Amino acid sequence: MNLYITFLLQMIFWSFFTLAGWLSRGDSTEFHWLLFGVFLYLNLLLAFKILQSKRNGVMITVAGATLYFLVEAAFNETSIFLFALK
Repeated sequence: MNLYITFLLQMIFWSFFTLAGWLSRGDSTEFHWLLFGVFLYLNLLLAFKILQSKRNGVMITVAGATLYFLVEAAFNETSIFLFALK
């Protein structure tokens, strides 16, 4: 149950990341990578706190981020990765 709760909360955090990226469209690529790093770190902290296991925390964070960005890229032609490629 904790894995499921962690996964759902991380999806909410990644949604905020997408919103922040959308609001900062005019910023440089370095800022977008910095923003990604901050949100990744926050998601790791969230997973470590809920799961009480670093191994499971890293695995669920990597899996959640991968799934979120694959789905975002599939449904959104202005994905955050396209901003990074400019």
